[in-house]
Amino acid sequence: MTSYTDSFNDTVVRAYDEEFPLLMPKWGYVVSAFVLFLIGFFGFFLNLMVILLMFKDRQLWTPLNIILFNLVCSDFSVSVLGNPFTLISALFHRWVFGHTMCVLYGFFMALLGITSITTLTVISFERYLLVTRPLSSRHLSSKGAMLSILFIWTYSLALTTPPLLGWGNYVNEAANISCSVNWHEQSMNTLTYIMFLFAMGQIVPLGIITFSYVNIIRTLKKNAQRLGRVSRAETRATSMVFIMIVAFTVAWTPYSVFALMEQFATEGIISPGAGVIPALVAKSSICYDPLIYVGMNTQVSSCFL
Repeated sequence: MTSYTDSFNDTVVRAYDEEFPLLMPKWGYVVSAFVLFLIGFFGFFLNLMVILLMFKDRQLWTPLNIILFNLVCSDFSVSVLGNPFTLISALFHRWVFGHTMCVLYGFFMALLGITSITTLTVISFERYLLVTRPLSSRHLSSKGAMLSILFIWTYSLALTTPPLLGWGNYVNEAANISCSVNWHEQSMNTLTYIMFLFAMGQIVPLGIITFSYVNIIRTLKKNAQRLGRVSRAETRATSMVFIMIVAFTVAWTPYSVFALMEQFATEGIISPGAGVIPALVAKSSICYDPLIYVGMNTQVSSCFL
């Protein structure tokens, strides 16, 4: 009789009395479920706290905070629409919600992820205009903020809808406890969509963010001795957005590298169990933004005093 130890290989375990193969050891699913619970718990309550604060104090509804509110809502939606499904799947050691829900889950998580980085990109460019052209009368208004949010969601939908129409697709990933873009299929259809998604969903946003902050830093250094050009509050808000961008980039870079390796590296170089790690790190990004927002936004932090 084959022992449990003998049935274990580098990536796949078939447990006794189970119909489906385990793509990582059982303890890996337990750890994943625990981490997902923490991410979902803190992501839910931290973002909910910011949402309630925004509705409590109407003075917080500045143009910048309106766009940041969109980011908070996106993170909150991940904690509500995303984490429960992956948590339950981790407890059952596999995706248990069927193919249709897998596609919908993959679509919504991709949509919310692109929405987050696009929101940070729009805010970065707004900070660039404010700092480098402080005397301009064309600064962001509340109406402009709402139009920016409309653009953010339209842009994000344009990037994440194609798999629903046949260009690319959404499949199981991360040891079969989650669903996302099909990173590993070696086909022209998949490859072209992945290149499109990376170009428009990461390279272009990061290019705009880099351009914005390089010019912001140059302007701040140049005008350091000139009082009244950029207020201390605006400088602090600009720094807050920069830290949000750094946190988001740090959280999502491992997953981006993993996705590219899945498509271009030798097949099987990353085990399903190892693939769970960057996915969990990326999901944890929903916890950082509310902490940074409350900690560095003087208007919000004053609500606790």
